[in-house]
Amino acid sequence: MVMRCFPWRSRETGRRKGSHDRGMPRGCARWCDENGLDHRRRLADLGLASTHTPLVRGRDVELASIGVQLDGVRSGVGAVVLVEGEPGIGKTRLLAEADRVAGRLAFRVGAGAAEPGAGVVELAPLMTALFDGSHPLLDRSELQGLRSLPEQRYWLLQELEAMLERAALDGPLVISLDDLQWADSGTAAALRALPFRLADLPVAWILAFRPGQGSVQVLSAIEHLDRSGAERITLGPLDEAAVAQLAEDVMDAEPDGALLDLVKGARGSPFVLMELLSGLRDEDLIRVVGDRAELVEARLPRRVAMTMRERLRSVSAPAREAATVAASLGRRFSFAELASLLDRPPAAVLGPVDELIESGVLVESVDRLAFRHDVTREAVRESVPVSARRALDRQAADVLLGAGAAPVEVAAQIAASAEPGDEQAISILLRAGDALATTDPGAGADLSRRALELAPRDHNLRGLLLAQTAVLLHSAGRVDEARAFADRYLRDALPAEQEAEVLLGIAGMFRTSPDSRVAAGRQALGLPELSAHLRARHLAALFHNLLVGGRAQEAKTIQAQAAEAVAASDDANSAFAFALAESVTAYLGGRFDAAFDMTEQAARTGIGTTDWAREHLAREWRCETRTVLDQVDDSLRLAADGVAAAQRDRNAWAIRIFEIWRGRQLHQLGRLDDAAAILEGQFSPESGDRFIGALDAAGIVALGRVALHQGNARLQQRAAELARGLLEDTTPNFRRQAAWLLALLAMADGDPATAHASLCALGYEQRTSIVPVFPIDVIDEIPLVRIALAAGDDELARVAAAQADRRAERNPGVATIVATAAHVRGLLNSNIEELERAVDLFAVAPRRIVHGYALEDLGVARARAGAIDRAIEAFDAALVLYAEAGATWDAGRVRSRLREHGVRRRIVPRERAETGWEAMTDSELAVARLVAQGLTNCEVAEQLFVSPHTVSSHLRSIFAKLEINSRLALARIAADHDHDA
Repeated sequence: MVMRCFPWRSRETGRRKGSHDRGMPRGCARWCDENGLDHRRRLADLGLASTHTPLVRGRDVELASIGVQLDGVRSGVGAVVLVEGEPGIGKTRLLAEADRVAGRLAFRVGAGAAEPGAGVVELAPLMTALFDGSHPLLDRSELQGLRSLPEQRYWLLQELEAMLERAALDGPLVISLDDLQWADSGTAAALRALPFRLADLPVAWILAFRPGQGSVQVLSAIEHLDRSGAERITLGPLDEAAVAQLAEDVMDAEPDGALLDLVKGARGSPFVLMELLSGLRDEDLIRVVGDRAELVEARLPRRVAMTMRERLRSVSAPAREAATVAASLGRRFSFAELASLLDRPPAAVLGPVDELIESGVLVESVDRLAFRHDVTREAVRESVPVSARRALDRQAADVLLGAGAAPVEVAAQIAASAEPGDEQAISILLRAGDALATTDPGAGADLSRRALELAPRDHNLRGLLLAQTAVLLHSAGRVDEARAFADRYLRDALPAEQEAEVLLGIAGMFRTSPDSRVAAGRQALGLPELSAHLRARHLAALFHNLLVGGRAQEAKTIQAQAAEAVAASDDANSAFAFALAESVTAYLGGRFDAAFDMTEQAARTGIGTTDWAREHLAREWRCETRTVLDQVDDSLRLAADGVAAAQRDRNAWAIRIFEIWRGRQLHQLGRLDDAAAILEGQFSPESGDRFIGALDAAGIVALGRVALHQGNARLQQRAAELARGLLEDTTPNFRRQAAWLLALLAMADGDPATAHASLCALGYEQRTSIVPVFPIDVIDEIPLVRIALAAGDDELARVAAAQADRRAERNPGVATIVATAAHVRGLLNSNIEELERAVDLFAVAPRRIVHGYALEDLGVARARAGAIDRAIEAFDAALVLYAEAGATWDAGRVRSRLREHGVRRRIVPRERAETGWEAMTDSELAVARLVAQGLTNCEVAEQLFVSPHTVSSHLRSIFAKLEINSRLALARIAADHDHDA
């Protein structure tokens, strides 16, 4: 598996990573050979074998694989190792040994493990690995206060990324996480993002989990890491040689044949094997004669032969009770918590605890007690009737709360164990749902719904729970469930005014899809006797949401009603929302000067309102109206100001919309490398695939178009996947954007029939309304006419030309718009004069690639007319523009046209080198120099007014051009270049 973006990609061609046989994998063997060491010698040098420490038996291959990864990390690049295996197969022991080895190799090591029942505690195992232990990797006091931020998880991951960057620059790190099948969604999000973002730094991630277990988010994160080139190790049963070695270790003598025959019953499971061997030893069933361990009696020891229920019966009643109760406290617990749950003084618990330790049920773990193995705890819980287990779990939650646990830390346990009417449980779940609103709204919604199930219909918190659940379901993107919930519960339980307030919050939730917001507004407007200001706000929001969702005709039917309601209400928020929406209607109608003026007025109206999200939209819309009017310098300046303001306000959503917009504009301006860095960062697989805004859809189209120009097949595939997902959405605008991109991709592939079919994806009659998409790209009629003519659809070509003409008539002073109309007429009518006019107009407009389009089409038309020399002249000019923009695919196409006329052009003026320092753009040079100075991605982002995602994308491009894979190498190259300069 070879991945382009990850330094930890496989170095073995043709072999899937992690598919180890029992011999030394080729990568490990070659690595040992290159160092002049045999397998055993190299293991010893790495600390994998030692006469002073117990060995991990039967895992030489796996440990050698980890050793190879650690060796690579010491050279300055990241690595990910995935360790999967069934319970009791030795994952925890392998991780502990890997951590020990890493420590001997001068790595700083942080270890954490997910806990059963703690799947809603945000980033719990990762935070333990980073901030706990005797020598924590990071200083917890450096974390900024993030609790009040609406996107807490986003900013927390940014903080952790920056802190890990700084720590890794001081030396290599290992982050070891066990039992990820129980991890929360925040940890899953971190594992999708952080290894990818830190791939150019010496950070190793060693991650263990049970196969096929865990939440959807956890399983998706593991799959993503696997696909991206992580080393995957699957632990199987120990072989006979390892079993014999382990038996010799435990008995401190060579096992005889009878003993080896007996331990075969463990089937190679390290847990069962240790239980068996320890039981034989403890029950004196082994006799050591000289250096040989002989089996005295061929029977299973009691601890193995008995079920857990029987084992518990064999201990005293107080010990049995202590074990049963302890299982409800979790895998680890304090002595005081156990005594409290048993309602006994600590002195009375000493005896039962000693008995459980003696019997192998419990062990001491630093300053706490723990079950000897998760398998042991699970067996104890299974030995208790379900009803008794639930009661104990509920009581244990109270004990943990009394010991200082936060509501969210016991919420899952309470949700599973509480009975209807449990007042404390209802209150705790409400508080936990609220705490999860900024990090994991889906989990918060589940807890809130569970609280509703526990609350009587007349409960005083029921209205609050209903409102919280409705909002959280929408925030989590569970739209169908949210709508069904609102239809079923809200109207019966809340007064109309209160329900309308809840629905207004959903209607203004720009992180959800426009259709979801429209549904909330319509539901609210169907309520009786709404106050004037609420009705005005809902009508204004509905008007706006219909427009951006691509339902312009429906929006027009309520425009007058909304205007009247807003005027009558004298409400500043509704006036702002309506004014901004009206500017959208002017924009959609091609009246761009009017849209510009209305946007400016709307922005002034929004000053002092409480609608902060729409204020950010107004800023972005000011950028858009300037772009379509060719005022690109002002537009880019406003975008930079918008990113800076969003960073200052800690608003991740606003950063995203400004970055996507800026990526779109840089694409339009022909700054393809910079556009690719921004858009790839925003739509990378690490960020997930939940895209819900109109600008998200437009950004995906821009990503695909950038990939086409660059000839980047990987990015084209990514954009096509996203487009196909959007095509399944119900929002018209999303579907149009998706159909348009798929048509462009098919046409670029030389398949006009498929391109035309994509335009008909929403219905044959709808093909004429696919373009313009929203937001508008004013040159789209050019490729649309090309598709129409190639597919023989004259009607579509005429409609496109008419659209371009109307836009030019309404905006006669905008060079790009007038040039587009001329270009379209030139294509439609094979008119050289119109194409020449388009070339002249594009020459004074800001779009280089579209200027190249016009020159190329003019060259084709001249060649058809027999004016070959003049055709070559146009092709040459187009090639220069394409080369300057980095439009490799377009340049290759024009070179082919030149070759058809006997002309070969290899290098053209202003063509940038493909590799080396000279290949980098100005933006990449700025990033490279700052990173080489030791700044983190977040610090670079703040200086350059971009997002950390964009910095990461720039770094990947820089590494590819310099043919390196670490920041250490970048720092050396930058220093050498600056010295030579």
